[in-house]
Amino acid sequence: MASAQVESVAGLLRGTAEDGVLVWRGIPYAAPPVGPLRFRPPSPVKPWPGVRDATRYGPQAVQFTGAPQPHDEGDEDCLTLNVWAPAAATGPVPVLVWIHGGAFLHGSGRLYDGAHLARRGGVAVVTLNYRLGPLGFNGPAGTANPALLDLVAALEWVRDNIAAFGGDPGRVTLSGQSAGGMLTSTLLAVPAARGLFHRALVLSGSARNVHSRGQGEEAARRLRAALGAPGAPGTTPEELTGLPVQALREAAAQVVAGAGDAVLRGDDFRPVVDGDVLPRAPLAAVADGEARGIPLWIGHVRHEMDIFLGDPGSGTPPVPLVPGTDAAGRDRLGEERWAALGEAYAASGEPGRDPHLDLLDDAMWWLPAIRLAEAQHAAGGQVWFSRFDHTPGMPPYDRLGPTHGADNRCLWGSSPVFNNLPGLPPAPPMGPADLAVTGQLQAAVLGFVRGEAPDWPAYEPGGDRATRIFQDPARVEHDPRRERRLLWRDLPEV
Repeated sequence: MASAQVESVAGLLRGTAEDGVLVWRGIPYAAPPVGPLRFRPPSPVKPWPGVRDATRYGPQAVQFTGAPQPHDEGDEDCLTLNVWAPAAATGPVPVLVWIHGGAFLHGSGRLYDGAHLARRGGVAVVTLNYRLGPLGFNGPAGTANPALLDLVAALEWVRDNIAAFGGDPGRVTLSGQSAGGMLTSTLLAVPAARGLFHRALVLSGSARNVHSRGQGEEAARRLRAALGAPGAPGTTPEELTGLPVQALREAAAQVVAGAGDAVLRGDDFRPVVDGDVLPRAPLAAVADGEARGIPLWIGHVRHEMDIFLGDPGSGTPPVPLVPGTDAAGRDRLGEERWAALGEAYAASGEPGRDPHLDLLDDAMWWLPAIRLAEAQHAAGGQVWFSRFDHTPGMPPYDRLGPTHGADNRCLWGSSPVFNNLPGLPPAPPMGPADLAVTGQLQAAVLGFVRGEAPDWPAYEPGGDRATRIFQDPARVEHDPRRERRLLWRDLPEV
């Protein structure tokens, strides 16, 4: 493929050629969800006349509380995606669709530059925006999952259009990190997404982060109360669609602040098991074989929680978070079992680390990932498992170590997400260790996207639980942290 002008279903698009890669930015995949379409499922994009410029990113979604990057406030007219494809490709190439993270409250597809992966791996890369906060999850107008439907619409766009960009619609890998990983694993259980992707790579996020219907209704009630519209007669969806975006932003901030320290209970803005878009809990759906035909790779970072709690080497315990951990643990496990668990972590923790950090890591990230892997294996599906142990040579990771998001640095290289962190300088050039681990991770991811099996053994819960460790040098560990895993064997999720 050599031309940056292509014909999509909705009309002609003109992109750019950049160092061996063709790039199209800001392509609408659905109609603007504004006015009466706020809180509603996405609608088809209207065809346009002539040639549409696709050389600039579209607006990012409206950003809500907690965004770590400097950003504009975003726009409700945000449902766009971006495509990178190798210019020299002679046939349809595999496709990687990437879902950004950001706690379901912030983030953007434009933070991830797919040029290097497209150039190195001979694949097409798609990044995208979806609605965030109460516009995408648990809005006040009674629609639980607009953002999930945004993602389905984007995948449908890929199915219907990616061939014109040199991609193969029959070889689509869905992936994401943090909230993007959670959404990737959730989409394994969304009937409308079935057949739209064929492999899945879940990084630092599993499908535990969903609400039951009752929890979703309660979360929506809290948002309406923060808006001063607690659902009394006369408060209609039509009235709510006319609210200024700033009112929604302020109400969401109030709800998040009101969550206090109940860390393990999560926030109010997340997918909901609504019986419709998401008929059942994703873990149960995977265990029953709904993702059996989708090869699945699940990865996590060694110390996910450290970046949220500050510097664990400072001697300052995570005081705001420990009470929430304890409350959630007591609620779910009971006083006696929770106390015994805490004692076991205190006795077996890593030297110099607060045991609550390890407990949080395991409860929120590692164990849910293991349970997803176990569910996929039990259903007869293929699953691989990995852990990222490398410390990137850039702030804040050079201080905090291998914590949440560190793997993004090696997967995406010099993407804008690493040059816009508040209070920190732009990322420096990679050193030898960074380059070595970057080569490992990118080669593994690109091979997976191309349909290859990873070069380490599949995850076998009844066997040695092989886990690839991304570090310099790379290695495979068998059932790492076995003693800690067994502590939770018969316990419910916290």
